[in-house]
Amino acid sequence: MHADIPAKEVMTREVCTASPEESLYIAAKKMIEFGVGSIVVVENEKPKGIVTERDILHKVIAKNKLPSEVKLKDIMSSPVITITSKTSVREAARIMLKKGVRRLPVIDNGKLIGIVTDTDILTVSMDIGELLGLINEKSVEIFVEELSGKCERCGKLSDRLIEVNGMKLCEDCAETYEE
Repeated sequence: MHADIPAKEVMTREVCTASPEESLYIAAKKMIEFGVGSIVVVENEKPKGIVTERDILHKVIAKNKLPSEVKLKDIMSSPVITITSKTSVREAARIMLKKGVRRLPVIDNGKLIGIVTDTDILTVSMDIGELLGLINEKSVEIFVEELSGKCERCGKLSDRLIEVNGMKLCEDCAETYEE
């Protein structure tokens, strides 16, 4: 990845959550409703653990337990590995690889505010790669770095400016820039 995009830019804000006392049966219904493969176990908005499809397979199905009789606190992976909204996507990917996890709840001031998954990171990687490929096709030099300020082309304020041929441009202008 060429840019250190903060996690808050790629995280999913609506996280599938449950309490530690909730049954796996209810939690699984929530996971299906959200269309996700994990549920973050929270107490007072603070993540205490996470239950993934893998946990369900290994700790419930393979042991022939009834989901309605299993509480999340008994099968959750804990302590949960988290990041902050300011953690870069690059660092999040490094943590995932090092710890062997595919999901990182995002916290600020100890409270859950989102989740970053391996799919989120892959999507961002592909978007950056496509953007660079598109710009390279136009023979434009591009340097992506963490800049904020006013776009020199359209005047819009932006958290992320991209330097293109010496100009600091917002993402939209950088995408459509032609010499």
